[in-house]
Amino acid sequence: MFINLGEDTIIRTDEVIAIFDYDLFRNDVNNQQFIEKSLTNKTLMDIGEQVTKAVVLTNDTIYYSPFSPATLKKRSQNAINSP
Repeated sequence: MFINLGEDTIIRTDEVIAIFDYDLFRNDVNNQQFIEKSLTNKTLMDIGEQVTKAVVLTNDTIYYSPFSPATLKKRSQNAINSP
């Protein structure tokens, strides 16, 4: 199954490790260091030009999504539950 993160960025649902609220995620000191490291390693992908609402963590990449965590959660559950 797949989940649309916005701006034509689609990933497999089984790649998703966690989905975080962007504001809460970026305000944590440890996460700031994690973000800086991801920028250096070029493993952070900012999707679109809209306001970032969610951070989607996968094994290889961190995605900044314009969709809210609740929307992404609902989409991932719908993908899993669809026949």
